[in-house]
Amino acid sequence: MHELTVRGSKWSALALVFVVGCAALSPATAQSLGDRRMHATHEDELAHAAEFTDRACGTHLKTGFDWSGFDSAQLGDKNPVSWCAAALNAMEEICSDSLGKEALSTKVKALTCGGAANTSVTLDGEGNVKFLFSLTPNQNKELVRDYLNKHL
Repeated sequence: MHELTVRGSKWSALALVFVVGCAALSPATAQSLGDRRMHATHEDELAHAAEFTDRACGTHLKTGFDWSGFDSAQLGDKNPVSWCAAALNAMEEICSDSLGKEALSTKVKALTCGGAANTSVTLDGEGNVKFLFSLTPNQNKELVRDYLNKHL
């Protein structure tokens, strides 16, 4: 067995291959083809849904999902786009007048939706809205609308 010194530690070649191989396995590569296809379909649906918001609000939103909060069994036959659309609907309500439209179009650049036990919404300094929710009945549109009205 060959030994290799890395930062003062001796490693066998076999141990190094094992460590590097394990580090290369990420959640994205561990997803099944079916999950990746489902994710791509939902990402496309969300981008399509955001086109209406873009036209109504004068935005060019980048949209996406943070899939780390969901698992395949949790999604089942549920479509997370339906839950995420609450954020788009809230934005459309906000931009229904000129002040809201100006605030939204200048301060919001992206929407990322994800799974979480507790519903939350944040807007960072770069214009990224992150909306986390559980796949249960809720009042998400009002939560997002009220949050953005206070933070735009």
